[in-house]
Amino acid sequence: MYGYNLPEDFLIGTANSAFQSEGAWDRDGKSESIMDYYAKEYAGKYSPGNVPSKQELKSGRTVPLSMDLPDRGCFFYDNYEEYIEDMQKTGQNTYRLSLAWPRIIPTGTGEVNQKGIDFYNKVINKLLACNITPFVDLYHWDLPMCLMEKGGFANPDFPQWFEAYAKVCFENFGDRVKLWSTFNETYISVFNGYSKGTFPPFLMDMKNALAAGHNVMLAHFRAVRLYRSMNLGGKIGIVNCRSAIAPANIKQDDLKAVQIQSENSFDMWTLPLVEGKYPQFLIDEVPFVGENMPANYQADLDKWFTPMDFLGINYYVAARTQYDTSKPLHSAAAEPFFSAPGQMFTPYPAGLFDVVYYISQKYPSLDIYITENGCALENINDEEAECDDPARIEYLREHLRMVSRLIKCGVKLKGYYYWNDADSYEIQDGYRLRFGMTWVDHKTGRRRWKKSRYYFSEICKNKMVN
Repeated sequence: MYGYNLPEDFLIGTANSAFQSEGAWDRDGKSESIMDYYAKEYAGKYSPGNVPSKQELKSGRTVPLSMDLPDRGCFFYDNYEEYIEDMQKTGQNTYRLSLAWPRIIPTGTGEVNQKGIDFYNKVINKLLACNITPFVDLYHWDLPMCLMEKGGFANPDFPQWFEAYAKVCFENFGDRVKLWSTFNETYISVFNGYSKGTFPPFLMDMKNALAAGHNVMLAHFRAVRLYRSMNLGGKIGIVNCRSAIAPANIKQDDLKAVQIQSENSFDMWTLPLVEGKYPQFLIDEVPFVGENMPANYQADLDKWFTPMDFLGINYYVAARTQYDTSKPLHSAAAEPFFSAPGQMFTPYPAGLFDVVYYISQKYPSLDIYITENGCALENINDEEAECDDPARIEYLREHLRMVSRLIKCGVKLKGYYYWNDADSYEIQDGYRLRFGMTWVDHKTGRRRWKKSRYYFSEICKNKMVN
C-alpha cells in the first residue's frame, strides 16, 4: 500500500513576515521601512504586474482609507503568545518568521533599539517553550527607509550595512535560533524593484538592478562568513522563489526561452551562492543582461564566495514562455495550460515536484526547505464562507503529496512551510487576499481557525497526508 508519509524529524509548519504580520509599525522605537513608505505613497495605485506611470510615481503621498495600509497586519506584535499557542495546538513543529531591521536598528546602522531586541527574544522564547523550531529570515523586504534614501541595495556600502545588522541578530538570538536565512526572494525585491518597476522602489534601470543584486550577493557572503566565525552551531542559507516554467510550443527556441527565464529569475540569484559564478548562458545569450553586469563582478565573487548550508524555495505557480527576440530577455509569457477560478495564484501541484527535483539535481550539496507555498483566496468579507475553505484543503493535500513523493525519491527535503499562518497584509494587495489558515478580522484582530487549519493539524500530528 502506498502512503504519503513524512519523516518523523521533518519540519512542518507555517510562515509569515514581520512587515506583513506584526502591525505596530511605528511603536516602541521602530522606524519606517521601505514597505511602510511605499504602501502609503502609492496605495491603490499599483498591483502586481502593473508598472505605475512616471506621473503617478511623482504625484506625492495619498491619503487612502486606513484599511489600505499595513499598520495592523494580523496584530502579531500584540498577540504573538496566542498565535504561537495556536501553532502548538496545530501540532506544527516549526515557524518561519522574519526580523524587522527597522525595529532592531531604526537608523539602519548604529544604535540598537533594545525594545526591538526584547520583542524578538520574547517571540523566540515562546516558540521554543512550545517546542516549535524558529526559522528566521534576516531580511524579508522591509529595508529601513533611511537606508533606501542613501541608495538602498545599490549603495556600495550595503554589504557592510547588512553585515553589521546581521551581527546584532546573531549576537542576540544565535544561541537559540539554529536556522537562518539571509534574504527572501532577491529576484522580486531587487530585480522587479530596480529593473521592472513593479515592486518598491519602482525603478526601471537594468544596470542599477544588477549592481543592487550583486551587492546582495556580497552581503549574503559577509553574513555567512560572520555566522560561521561565531561558531553558533546552526545552519544558514537563503530563500529564493522558483516557478515551474514550460515551453509554449514543442520547439527548440521555446526551450531556450525556458532556460533564459529560469536562469534570470532563479539561477542568477542562486548559482553565485553555490558555485561562485553567475549563469554564463544568460550573460552570453541576452545582451540586456550581459551588457549591464557590474564591473569586476567575478573578482568580487572570487574574493567573497562562501558556501551556504541550505536553500529555501518559495513555490506558488507554473508558467509558459516562448522565444521572442523583440523582448529584452528574448522571451515572452504565454497563456497557462491550467486554471483555478477564484484563486490569485493558479496552483499547479506537479510543478512543485518538478521545481524541487530540478534543484536537487542541479545543487546536490544543499539541503532544501519549501519555505513558502500558499493558496490566495479573495477576501469576500464573509467570515463563515472564508472559514469553510475546501480549495485551501485541496491545495494543501495535493502539494504535500508532492512533498512526500520528493522525499521518497531521495531529495534532501527537510521542511515545508505553508504561507501563511494567518490572514495578513499582502504587499501590493493589502487585505484583498486571504492566504492564512487562521481567519483574522483586520479591524479588531479577532481570529478563528479555518477548516484548512484543522486539516493541516491532522497532517502535522500524524506526519501523513491523505
